[in-house]
Amino acid sequence: MTRLLEKPGSPARTDTIAAPLKGKAKTARLSLPVRIARIFYAVLSSVFVACVLTQVFFAGMGAFGADWSYHLTFVHLLEPVPLLMVPVAFVGRLPWSLRLLPLALLFLIGVQYAFANVAVPAAALHPVNAVLIFLTGLFMARRAWTDVSGQSKR
Repeated sequence: MTRLLEKPGSPARTDTIAAPLKGKAKTARLSLPVRIARIFYAVLSSVFVACVLTQVFFAGMGAFGADWSYHLTFVHLLEPVPLLMVPVAFVGRLPWSLRLLPLALLFLIGVQYAFANVAVPAAALHPVNAVLIFLTGLFMARRAWTDVSGQSKR
């Protein structure tokens, strides 16, 4: 698009405005460290979901007569995963939701400890909170893998 610019007392000049074509505009490719961080984040979030499922399995074992020590010990392997996800999300330049949701997971894990050590009516929220932890982790994993698969189309 070209337009004519005129000001009183100055010579006329033209100005050209270029707009990108719809659907044809190319986006800059992400750098290798950003792509690796995004893949690592998606893997970490998937590992977290698998760990939550394993933790629920151990809880079921304990509820039906097996040793509770598996359920009590395995959680300590689960806790550092969201801590690792926060810096990886920043390196991967992920959306703010994926940067902050690991902190929400840490909060929910802390609440999980509180529910495990209270009297019976409130302790019933322990499995409900486990479902929230699982759903949050699943949401993060799906979003992360969507970002990873979407970057290859750029």
